[in-house]
Amino acid sequence: MRENFDKALQLMLKHEGGFVNHPSDPGGMTNLGVTQRVYEEWVGYEVTKQDMMKLTPEDVAPIYLKNYWEKASCDELPPV
Repeated sequence: MRENFDKALQLMLKHEGGFVNHPSDPGGMTNLGVTQRVYEEWVGYEVTKQDMMKLTPEDVAPIYLKNYWEKASCDELPPV
């Protein structure tokens, strides 16, 4: 159910936290659980460290909706 998306996103963002760029992390720069590569694919151009650091929940919500929620058919899950 689409109504569950906002709740699920808020729970997920609590665990994903903010900006990280740990040298041993193969995902590279990440903010709010979105890697630089995923964000660049989303916006269609290369992004800077500053771009990544400025990401907000409002910026990443559509990425989570399209790339993960919809691909996994989460709208078909029963309400919680």
